[in-house]
Amino acid sequence: MKLYLAGLYTSNFTKQSQQFLRCDEAEQQARLDVRYFLESYHYIHKQSYVDKIRADGVKVFLDSGAFSAFTKGVDVDLDAYCRYIHENMDIIEVIDGALCASVLDGIGDPHKTYLNQKAMEQRGVKPLPCFHYGEPEEYLEYYIENYSYITLGGMVPISTPQLRYWLDRLWSKYLTDDQGRPKIKVHGFGLTVLELMTKYPWYSVDSSSWVQIAANGNILIPNKGILAVSDSSPNRHVANQHFDTLTPPLKEAARELLASQGFDIERMRTEYISRWVYNCWAFTHINKQLENKEVRFVRAQEELF
Repeated sequence: MKLYLAGLYTSNFTKQSQQFLRCDEAEQQARLDVRYFLESYHYIHKQSYVDKIRADGVKVFLDSGAFSAFTKGVDVDLDAYCRYIHENMDIIEVIDGALCASVLDGIGDPHKTYLNQKAMEQRGVKPLPCFHYGEPEEYLEYYIENYSYITLGGMVPISTPQLRYWLDRLWSKYLTDDQGRPKIKVHGFGLTVLELMTKYPWYSVDSSSWVQIAANGNILIPNKGILAVSDSSPNRHVANQHFDTLTPPLKEAARELLASQGFDIERMRTEYISRWVYNCWAFTHINKQLENKEVRFVRAQEELF
């Protein structure tokens, strides 16, 4: 599975940025070790972002940004989106011949999303189709039949129990064979729950949790969980909810673990950028653990209908 970190460039965390220069040597290396990037056209359509991505020599998975635009009351112009893709193919990832750029979603309208798919193809762009939470499943069946790489979206506002039920159904009924192996490549947009990342045989997912967790004063320690470390965290006085309120043995163990990983807990207490980098490192570490692990999905109980 490829785990794309969403929004590094829209956070201006480039190799030439002031944020990068504020990092110590170990932190800079952790940022340089990030391998998979996802960005939203809604934010990076400006030439300045293209120039920064190009200067860093990386390729991105391109999200149309239709949902972000929709929440701000802005429409994404389909023709402009297609022109952008044509003009900036060198910064967009291609996997096994599939262009890693998503279709322009028709928010709340699966037929509009389908029509946008066809319209973009007529303009010489073959985006990855997207099937959203709650849409009629005949659209999913069509995409599976006609594309080798698809995306699942609309999951961000849905509760984990609801998502688990929906994903169980899709992976069981449509996306895997009788051995639980994926029939096609599937990308999950905006997955933030590790359980859902690891339960299904995704080809790729993306998450902006690296920056959200840091903004809340926390870090994600692989195989351990989230720990509050910021001096300004509201959890600083809650037992076992902050580094400061751990028992002395646990505190020392956490300090030693972070040091063995190349990070300084004292910097993370006061420097948001240090928490940014640690979480980038953590997600990259998790990705390495999962990248070559074969995941098969087996539903525990067959559906009645």
